[in-house]
Amino acid sequence: MAFLHFRNGPGALREYVNVDVSLVNHKPDRLSFDQAAAIPLASVTIWEALVIRGKMKKGDKVLINGASGGTGTAAVQLAKAFGATVVAVCSSRNAEFVKSLGADEVVDYETTKVYEQYTQQDFDIVLDCAGTYEELWAHEQTLVKRKGVFVRIVSKDHAMDSLVNLALSGSHYLLQSAYSWIRSGPSLHLFTATPSGKVLKQVTHCLVDENGFQPVIDSVYDFSPESVLQAFDKSASHRARGKIVIRVVQE
Repeated sequence: MAFLHFRNGPGALREYVNVDVSLVNHKPDRLSFDQAAAIPLASVTIWEALVIRGKMKKGDKVLINGASGGTGTAAVQLAKAFGATVVAVCSSRNAEFVKSLGADEVVDYETTKVYEQYTQQDFDIVLDCAGTYEELWAHEQTLVKRKGVFVRIVSKDHAMDSLVNLALSGSHYLLQSAYSWIRSGPSLHLFTATPSGKVLKQVTHCLVDENGFQPVIDSVYDFSPESVLQAFDKSASHRARGKIVIRVVQE
């Protein structure tokens, strides 16, 4: 299994692909190929977000926004593996499911604003997996500890559509980050995960080998034009519970 560089074009969505051996790791024996396919992108992303940038440690209080998605479900399990207290934000229909992954508390975003429920700088780390960071960041002074970390892994809608949008989005992020730094507030991070076989091996060992991690799969699609388009539609709906997998089967 491997997390490919974005310069690989369509990534792994093809029958054959050349992959740098440094990015490849063995599939854990107890996982199916579908489960293994659901691991690399989400696991490397959350490791960089929570461990490398967030400096997560036992006893931290972590808020995971978008906890029922592919990245959020992995983040809940990783944070619990580190001994953190996890507050998960998701819809009511996913509340019990997210609790079953280890979340200590669940906030239903359809009925409750998490920044109204937590106003005492409760969190060491806030991880936004849902793309609604602007609303959360507007309340960072009461939501996140002064020396806490706010991590975004989703950019604004249409930020990548053109160089102008990308420049505007980047400038906005830099201004927010600089303002928080000037007043000694929480650090703000926006990043795209970097493919790394070393990190993939670390997080796989931590989650799968040591803590019995179970990749959450929403659905599996066949490798055909019609089915692949359905998979993209499901992803765009933002209603997937866990990862979406496309299975390439050789005849």
